[in-house]
Amino acid sequence: MHGWHGQIKTAHADNIPEPADHGFFAIAPEMRGRGDATGNPDCNGWELQDVIDAVEFARTHYRDRIAEPHLVYLSGGSGGGGNVFALLGKFPDYFAAARATSGISDYALWHAFDRKGEFRDELEGSWKENPRRWKPWIGGTPETNPEAYRSRGGLTTVANLLTPAIVFHGSDDVRVPSLHARLWIGAAHGLGKGSLVAYHEFPGVGDHRDHFAHESPAQNAFRLKTGTEFLARHRTPPVLPDRGRFVVAGYLKTARFEVVLESIDRVAQLDYDLTQQRFVLRAQDARPATLRVRKSDGTWAISVISSHAPDFAAPR
Repeated sequence: MHGWHGQIKTAHADNIPEPADHGFFAIAPEMRGRGDATGNPDCNGWELQDVIDAVEFARTHYRDRIAEPHLVYLSGGSGGGGNVFALLGKFPDYFAAARATSGISDYALWHAFDRKGEFRDELEGSWKENPRRWKPWIGGTPETNPEAYRSRGGLTTVANLLTPAIVFHGSDDVRVPSLHARLWIGAAHGLGKGSLVAYHEFPGVGDHRDHFAHESPAQNAFRLKTGTEFLARHRTPPVLPDRGRFVVAGYLKTARFEVVLESIDRVAQLDYDLTQQRFVLRAQDARPATLRVRKSDGTWAISVISSHAPDFAAPR
């Protein structure tokens, strides 16, 4: 996954280079609205579906080059690391393992730290470096549009985590402070997901220009080796429990059911029981959502469900 403001074909300060890991079929999706891709960026909204579509395309058209198509691994840095955090929450049983480097876990927090305003242009309004992208990625500020900011951040959906994930961050990173990683990892432990996560923070690494400025050769070698080994040793995709609770940040997609809220800017809580075909959605406002349940023949049963009053506080 490329970095914020970045694109696949052009080098950028926030594209964290990671060599193609030996033995993997690598897919590098161009997020919508970047490079030659059409559409408008929406900061971990529907643009994340582009990642899944790219994988499904490769599974179909390059099947003879992929040894184990059922094993999908996820890796990204900077803005791409933020994509990783959010993808794990919106597609909880899709990836066998994930690696996030210098990633953004909370976009309201990131907005607050961006005193230069170099990222707020995209979050609030136009992207000055690319004027044809007229649509804001989120719109407004965390004060005027708080739920929309919550729906974008992976910190909101840590409770959904089913995928083993390894996280790297430099302690002195200014562009994306290491607090993003610490909060996400801390939330995972607090929610009983600690066995799924590993965290490595590099003291003295990073500054206002580069996520991994001052990284020593030994630290770099450790980061690349440890990250690759972590991915490679996870050989089983997550199994969706028959019943449980998920946070829905705009939408939630699993192998067995999907829930799409009426807006990508909304956050809700879903209690489900697949043995009873029971789905209860709770949100701040009573608005309809689309429910799709996979039938035994592989087709989808589609219905509309309504949300009820919340019995939870959406995490920030």
